[in-house]
Amino acid sequence: MGLFGHHHGAPVSSETTKRVRSMIERGEDPKEMMIEVCRPSCTWYQDRLARCEVTLANLEHANPEKTCMYPLRDWVTCIDNCVNPTIQAQLVGQERGFIS
Repeated sequence: MGLFGHHHGAPVSSETTKRVRSMIERGEDPKEMMIEVCRPSCTWYQDRLARCEVTLANLEHANPEKTCMYPLRDWVTCIDNCVNPTIQAQLVGQERGFIS
């Protein structure tokens, strides 16, 4: 569980895992594909960021130092927590503990 009891990232299907391995073996970067796979599991954070951005845009006399940095960080962290372990687990050497 992540912030506020919401899950960071989602379990990835075995089909997606196979696709990541295949892409790596062909020398392709699976990161963009994995971001799209993981994005739906992070909609709570994306919605929170969107609400923050709308609120800031509607404030006439907003403090110029006020930002949506924390909601943005939470959304990016959610996606990273789904993307990175999936890709790393498919790298050559990972099964022997060479990459950690």
